[in-house]
Amino acid sequence: MTLTDAPIAEQDGRRLAKVGLAAAMVSRLMGRLVGIVLVIVLARQTGAETVAVYGYLLGTATLVTMLTDLGVASVAGREVAAGRMPADGALRAALGPQVVSVVAAAAATVLLTVVWGPAEVPGSALALTVLFVLAGGLVNLWAEVLRATGRVLLEGALQFGSAVALVAVGSVVIIAGGSATDLLLVVLLKEVAVLLVGVALLRPRRREGVLARELLTQGLWMAVASTAVILLWRQGTLVVGAAGSVGALATFVVATRFFDAGVTVAHTAGFGLVPGLSALAADPVAFRRAARHYLKLAALAGLAIALVGWLVAGPITTIPFGERWADAVPAVRVVALSALPILVSYVAFTMFLARGQMRWLTGSAVGGTVAGIGATIALMAWRPDALSGVLGTTIGATVLVVLLLVGLRDLFRSAPDDAAQVSRGS
Repeated sequence: MTLTDAPIAEQDGRRLAKVGLAAAMVSRLMGRLVGIVLVIVLARQTGAETVAVYGYLLGTATLVTMLTDLGVASVAGREVAAGRMPADGALRAALGPQVVSVVAAAAATVLLTVVWGPAEVPGSALALTVLFVLAGGLVNLWAEVLRATGRVLLEGALQFGSAVALVAVGSVVIIAGGSATDLLLVVLLKEVAVLLVGVALLRPRRREGVLARELLTQGLWMAVASTAVILLWRQGTLVVGAAGSVGALATFVVATRFFDAGVTVAHTAGFGLVPGLSALAADPVAFRRAARHYLKLAALAGLAIALVGWLVAGPITTIPFGERWADAVPAVRVVALSALPILVSYVAFTMFLARGQMRWLTGSAVGGTVAGIGATIALMAWRPDALSGVLGTTIGATVLVVLLLVGLRDLFRSAPDDAAQVSRGS
């Protein structure tokens, strides 16, 4: 059956998946590239204290926001894209749990900064960061629901445009001698502006039968799975830092800059596919076709990155970071190999979310994380260097993707088997 012969719903779902993936990749990755300009300007024009305060506050806020996320935004987006909930009703139902999660993130940011943060952090900068956490968490909710309504290009343009505006205004503030507090005010205003546009486009409305409890029940499974995966990616730093030398940790940090970039790309691809795959989930045949297509694309991209990364690990490490970091090259080669399981796992993650297989998703994430931590500890006990830390994380990622693919085994059957489809919420 050709695309023109396919049912309208399937055509819409396939188009939404394709456009959603492209919009997410372009807007987020281009936004990140543009953001590098601001970091360069900051590093060149200000002192170490400003860089440290700004970097610590935003880095801490971003991390705790991910850790406290209750998963309701992702589930709300899935339900809207699948046509099971109206957008305004899902937004209203998700709003309460989302506020709870961002308030928790704000409180954690304050606690971490006061107890363990740099002594130079001004109270005004911390206050602005708290407001940024609150606004940013709500922006994430609106973004998920807007994408679910099919407005992926609009949402992507909004994200990219706001990133460009932040860099432009932020650079002016820095060159004019502004402090970290001034720059954080610009960051906050950017988030507030995006939120106001989102509210203007879509307003929450109470709908009969659309309950926060339903979103929260499945969202908590998603939250545990996401937290486990974040821990898998971060545990190497903790284990290498505890069991290795300062040199080993420094080498690990350099090597895993490429690892972080790979995770960012994979995560972006995953959430970009959420609206389209969610819209197709009710049609087993269409979903199977799309799922196979995107899993194949992820595998091919992962293989290509692994091959190229293995071959050019030397120059891509020593040219930007310097010859003194040549010891990181073996670890960078392993990071390149990890591209395959990382890309496939994030695309598979989206398929579990779209079909409501939350328990298997969570079990796989926890299993991969436990395997990764255990492997890293064992390898560091054997040889305490950066390569062991990267190998341990790669082993965990491999276990994760194997478990996820086992849970999606029905997708690889040659004929449709509706009985094998996991019911929503199972």
